[in-house]
Amino acid sequence: MTPTTTGRPRAARLAPAERRAALLDRVIPLVQAHGRDVSTRQIADACGVAEGTVFRAFGTKEALIEAAVERYFEPQRFSEVLAAVPRSLPVEEKLRVVLRLLQERLRGVVGILSAVREPRPEIDLRRGDRRWLEPLRDLLAPDAGRLAVPVDTVGPYLLLVAVATSLPHVAGEFAALSADDLVRLVAHGVLTGPDGGS
Repeated sequence: MTPTTTGRPRAARLAPAERRAALLDRVIPLVQAHGRDVSTRQIADACGVAEGTVFRAFGTKEALIEAAVERYFEPQRFSEVLAAVPRSLPVEEKLRVVLRLLQERLRGVVGILSAVREPRPEIDLRRGDRRWLEPLRDLLAPDAGRLAVPVDTVGPYLLLVAVATSLPHVAGEFAALSADDLVRLVAHGVLTGPDGGS
């Protein structure tokens, strides 16, 4: 990065598509925090660019906010997070990590839509997209011998538990259940052998 005349670091020169993506990644936390009230000055400062750069890239602040929301919802982003979970973890820990990631994702979905004052979405991670199951299959492949149901069933089990325990308008008293308790509930339903009780 090179300094601007105001002393603020200037973003490195990128291809247009990469620059848009980099700007959006920095804007998403601002949208989560401030919703539509975020200012172009806040955006420019966070991105290390001049306000004019923001308008050249997106036209209007509203267009930028909508693009940031769309980027947050990109299915590939969540798939990449799941793909980063180590395959060497014990199967119970994998389930625990995936459950927590699902809970975080769902809270983030509701949070960002609330911040921009959009209606609550149908909770399906991305309007019916199931691409997140592919990295889950890969993650649980070493544990296939311990699964009593297909991974395409394990995934919805975890998602169902995540929805029921992480969303304020759904969870209620279930929000107090720990990830350990929840994984124990799921694991006894999906694991075979001594730990699974079958």
